[in-house]
Amino acid sequence: MSTLLILLICGAFYAYALFYKPEIVAIILFALMIANINIDLKGLPLNSRAIITITLFGRILFDKQTRAKYNDFLGVGTVKAFIFYFLYFLFISFSQNLVTIELLKVTISTLLAAFCVYHYFFNEYNNKCIKIGLIISGIICFADLAYTYAFIGSFPVRRIYELVSSGPVEDFDPNNIFVSDINHNFFGQVCGMAFVFVFTDIVKNRQAGKYLIILLPLMFIGVLMSTSRSALMAIIIVVLFVVMKSINYREGRKKILKIVSFSVAAATIGILLFSTISMYFNLDSKFVDEVLFRLVDEPIAILQRAMGQNYNIQNLGSMDWREEAAAQAYDAYMNLPVIEQIFGIGNNGFIARNMGHGLNPHNGILLILIEVGLVGFLIYLVIILGVIIQSIRLGSVSASLAVLLFIIIFGIGQNNELTSVTTFLFVFTMIAENQYILTENKKQVVGMKNVKKMKMGVV
Repeated sequence: MSTLLILLICGAFYAYALFYKPEIVAIILFALMIANINIDLKGLPLNSRAIITITLFGRILFDKQTRAKYNDFLGVGTVKAFIFYFLYFLFISFSQNLVTIELLKVTISTLLAAFCVYHYFFNEYNNKCIKIGLIISGIICFADLAYTYAFIGSFPVRRIYELVSSGPVEDFDPNNIFVSDINHNFFGQVCGMAFVFVFTDIVKNRQAGKYLIILLPLMFIGVLMSTSRSALMAIIIVVLFVVMKSINYREGRKKILKIVSFSVAAATIGILLFSTISMYFNLDSKFVDEVLFRLVDEPIAILQRAMGQNYNIQNLGSMDWREEAAAQAYDAYMNLPVIEQIFGIGNNGFIARNMGHGLNPHNGILLILIEVGLVGFLIYLVIILGVIIQSIRLGSVSASLAVLLFIIIFGIGQNNELTSVTTFLFVFTMIAENQYILTENKKQVVGMKNVKKMKMGVV
């Protein structure tokens, strides 16, 4: 009875928010997608995320007042190019008998979510919805990591929402159930994305709340707890990029000095806390040793080997076999028939053919090349680079651009991150930002021409 009451209350709140505060529903949807949370609702044919996506999309279509605020979604050239890319991907997968209901649902969901994020940028004339959604996702992933460290003491990461949504606490057995099948690097990715977004937003946006700076040490510690080297490297590169793009502005220099000083202090405190975490959380010593090994010993060994110095072969762990997996995947691609090298082998074709002996290439760029071939890869590359270059040319080094650069750097050593719904959420946010700037620039040009005509008429 209590469960039914909770469902009724949640349903009533959702119905109210959908009709009167749809931006709240958009924030919830973006947070669920970025944090990879999807709850199956018993008795309903669709899961929670699908229901939210479809109902929010329908709500937008019936919202006549805001429809005129943004450029026609399908009229944007980059949007058309992405739709063509999705159709191409489905066609290649269909030709290889790899199209499934799940793939169709994911593709449709991605397109609808892309439309929603585009719409709500123009509805608010800012990225507030995706910003809040990302911050909530970062806090959720940090909480999952903290819970795992405090109460479990070993990977894989346990997700709190699964504990809450799947039954009473007393039924929870941490050794047998509620074990997330998501790699712990994912949690570092989300925390890292939140870090670079907040950092860039504070540096570039005058209206950014100063309280957001509190999130920087929190998200940095989350990256450390995830032991994701890719996330750490991406943070460093993106932060340097943002600093270099902002250093010419006096206000930017002052902000950067303050934020970098705070970030260095926060990172130092985070590392000290992280190194002594076993005393507070009672972690298994083997787990602590494994964390330190991933963050320190293994990268040092890889660097020493690359420089031709002596190194401990026992310290060559996952970074080494990832390199080997990528090399094997490249060889497998080169051994494909020329027609498949050009057009690809479809969704999940690498695994379906057991080309990596049960493992993905652990190289996002290479995986795209294998699945959609040289043609699809060039289409994807031209679109992504086009969006990024256009943004930089427009002088819009936004927080969304910082997140997209983070994902690209992070995804090089991963698998499907470069074509995930999270990636496309931020790509389409950037498309909306670029379209908004172009529209405003046109208005200014028209305004200047009108002023000039008026002056000429007076004369």
